[in-house]
Amino acid sequence: MDVSDTIAGQLAARLLADHGAAVTLLRRPSTLVGASPAMDLHLNHTKSVQPCPTGGWQSALGQCARDVDVVVVSDHGEAAIAAGLAPHALVAVATDFADQGPYRDWHGSELIHQALSGSMHYTGLAGRPPLHGTGNRAYIAAGLFLYVSLAARLLARPAAGAVGAVGAVGSTGEIVRVAVHEAAAAMEQNFAVQWAYSATIAQRGELNRPKGRIRCADGWMTVFAMEGRLNELLTAVGADDLVDSPPFSSWSDFMRDIPSAFARIQERARGRSREALLQAALDHRLVMSPVRTPTELRTDPQLLSRDFWRHAEFQGRKHLVLGPLWRPASYEPGAARDTSGGVPAALPTPDRPAGGTAEPGERPLRGTRVVDFTTAWSGPLATRILALLGAEVLKVESASRMDAWRGPADAPTATEFYPNGEPGDRPYNRNAWFNAQNLDKKSVLLDLKTDVGRRQAHDLCRESDLVVTNFTPDTMSRLGLGFDTLREINPSLVMVEMSGFGTTGPLRHHRAYGQTMEAMAGITALIGYDEESGPLGSGSAYLDPMGGLAGAAAAITALAHRDRTRQGQYVEVAQREAAMSWIGDIILDSLATGADPVPRGNAIPTAFPHDAFRCAGEDQWIAIAVHTADQWTALCSELGWTDWARDMSLAETTARKAKAEEIARRLSEATREHDKTRLATRLQRAGVPAAPVHNGRDLFEDPQLRQRGWFAALTHPEAGTHEYAGLPLEAAGRILQPSAAAPLLGQHTADVLESVRSA
Repeated sequence: MDVSDTIAGQLAARLLADHGAAVTLLRRPSTLVGASPAMDLHLNHTKSVQPCPTGGWQSALGQCARDVDVVVVSDHGEAAIAAGLAPHALVAVATDFADQGPYRDWHGSELIHQALSGSMHYTGLAGRPPLHGTGNRAYIAAGLFLYVSLAARLLARPAAGAVGAVGAVGSTGEIVRVAVHEAAAAMEQNFAVQWAYSATIAQRGELNRPKGRIRCADGWMTVFAMEGRLNELLTAVGADDLVDSPPFSSWSDFMRDIPSAFARIQERARGRSREALLQAALDHRLVMSPVRTPTELRTDPQLLSRDFWRHAEFQGRKHLVLGPLWRPASYEPGAARDTSGGVPAALPTPDRPAGGTAEPGERPLRGTRVVDFTTAWSGPLATRILALLGAEVLKVESASRMDAWRGPADAPTATEFYPNGEPGDRPYNRNAWFNAQNLDKKSVLLDLKTDVGRRQAHDLCRESDLVVTNFTPDTMSRLGLGFDTLREINPSLVMVEMSGFGTTGPLRHHRAYGQTMEAMAGITALIGYDEESGPLGSGSAYLDPMGGLAGAAAAITALAHRDRTRQGQYVEVAQREAAMSWIGDIILDSLATGADPVPRGNAIPTAFPHDAFRCAGEDQWIAIAVHTADQWTALCSELGWTDWARDMSLAETTARKAKAEEIARRLSEATREHDKTRLATRLQRAGVPAAPVHNGRDLFEDPQLRQRGWFAALTHPEAGTHEYAGLPLEAAGRILQPSAAAPLLGQHTADVLESVRSA
């Protein structure tokens, strides 16, 4: 039963409906804050939607409590009520902030959460206000984390076939909580661990890494230059004559003068079309993709070839909707949807195998073994989530082709990722970003190009429940580790393959980096200051953790399918397609109107002021979001603007926007000399949504996260003791803490291989 009126709650319930649960949405008279018809369609088209009865959702739940396994609500008070009415059920709730800590009474919004997360600080151009991004990404992240938590608990709960015996946990139901603030922080935790290792802060602005945008004849491209591929990149843009000339004569020359290099690339690219450059990227294995707008996605050849777009009946009409975030074999969205008009009974669930259950305080994936063939960010984040939930994760590594996030084997140039800026003799064991994403895992060193290495990998898979990979499509099959081979070895094995663009279609082998996938998902086109400066996209590779969340959710869902059917399953996560759901409402609205939104900085239609304003100190900012008349009055009163506080003509957002220049100027003058954190705290106490725009240091020192036990101090044998950021996953009301630092390369090889040989 979904009685929530939050984006996060309704998304979590929709994912349950997508993958077989019979979900009823009881629509209350109150409307979803910030909702549009497109958002309603996107979040609820696989549910049975009914009006809330006269007696309220509490009355409806009381009448059918024994038939409900999950109740999704909107706040902590409702969660307590639902837990009392349905003591056997899981009660799910996503709120802006946790109900403890200094932010517990703060007002949240997308702008506020992105400011606190560290993401906003890193997005935008140096010297200009930082950008919060687009859509409702913080709330979508919270919805996915909530689904992961629910699916893991449902997987772990004992079941005797009868719905009413889904594992009573006492006099009240178990409450599964996620704070949107923490979900947003989890998406950008690399900034905090970088500060913990080297006391350095990632800087905002373009061209401080070998990536950028180029404007071509019919739009924009995003480009990530690669060592060893500069000549091919120059050929693609029609600049063969620049090969071997400064700054392209060597990789070190290029890295020393990235802005100049990209300026010269830009000059030549103006005469090329996006499709010609995309074809060159495919031909030469370049990391380069066109920036697709939302309306262009409808006719995108890759999406059409994969039959991505679907149609759904919703509220008496047929609508175009996005495809799924992940695709199990023979997937049919909303297969168990009930349209009979009553709150449906849950699907019957067979008994879990012995040893596969968990009490509320335990980690629900205890007893699950995962073989991890992943690299970089998205795949390792997916398996890190599984490890934190209790799974044993065996990270298979190669000495000749190490995980990209271990960094160079020697002499790395980017020293900010190492303890005190010192790479050491074995830098691949000391990289902050690798060590942050591989907590609680075991490293097994295999040479998969040899018969012995493949045989050892087969042994691991024979004794495991799940395989996760984010290699290029066909790589696993070439290594003799494709799903058809592995299921002969282990018929109950689940395999999740996290490709960039999908395992079929013309882009199946296109190089997939976070920036290139984000560009083709329609997200990059929506982030920027204006049409003239063009699309900037997110500062970090935000799409990578999007893919990681989808991968973890897909894995737990597939394990549940395996437990129900006793059959293994192959699941595909096309990360670009999964990311499109994060802006699904924007895409559907654009397709309905035929018009694409254009970048407008931090402006949104429903709030003003809604922006970042400079504070005391270098590159220090405060985010302020005024959505209501009461918030506007509170802002004016707190800043001493008595004239505007009494001016009722400014109560409406449209009226304030008519005086936008004057309000922005006055507000900029008012914030300039203030400490960003102290001012944000003052405004929040007055009832105004505000937040300091956190950088990596601020994120590491955040008092709310500190009080919540977000950071865990772990000692790594070569990197030393550091604090690592957490994830918004709880057990018995507490944030789950990792128990082991990331592994040394090959640290557990002998022990793991011996254990599977003796099994």
